[in-house]
Amino acid sequence: MGRKSIAHIRREQIINGFFKVVAKKGFANASTREITEAAGVSKGVLHHYFIDKEAMVLGVLGHVLETYLAEFTEGLEKRESPTEQMEFFWSWFLDLNRFNMEFSRAWVEFWVLSKTNESIAEALRDCYGQIIGRLAGIIRKGIESGDFAKVDPLVTANTMLASLEGTTMLWVVNPMATPVEAINDKIAELFLNHLKPGQEN
Repeated sequence: MGRKSIAHIRREQIINGFFKVVAKKGFANASTREITEAAGVSKGVLHHYFIDKEAMVLGVLGHVLETYLAEFTEGLEKRESPTEQMEFFWSWFLDLNRFNMEFSRAWVEFWVLSKTNESIAEALRDCYGQIIGRLAGIIRKGIESGDFAKVDPLVTANTMLASLEGTTMLWVVNPMATPVEAINDKIAELFLNHLKPGQEN
């Protein structure tokens, strides 16, 4: 992999700073001054890359697609069997060092914005669509190989992601009462058992 360009590094700085401020104060209360301070850049540099906060949200979503989904896809390609790929999905998605509270709070803000902003809604649909598409593909491959039960791949993939995102929402709203690691482990266990051959309803 080649070295990152200065432009790429600056965009990452701003996106990371934006994440921190939005996670702490919410989108509506996130000021340009706070974002530049968190990112360690000047206001002029900020506006050179992102004209406004909406553009920053779209930049964050693009960053997630580019960075995290590329990482996810690379991990899948290193594993041959559908079972190994599905186990990797759970270990990857449930990594709270990657998808931590800061990330989750900002992500919930993006859900809210998507109700009134079609560009953000479309970016979220693209992100979720790609994840669901990859999951459904793993499930189809597992059904064909006999590793998985004959379930509906698309319904199962949607339900898996919905279960995880629902837990994220509960965790953000009430972190002290939401044992997120135990819940996520139970979700993974339930779905891995659901996919075992002979478990068809």
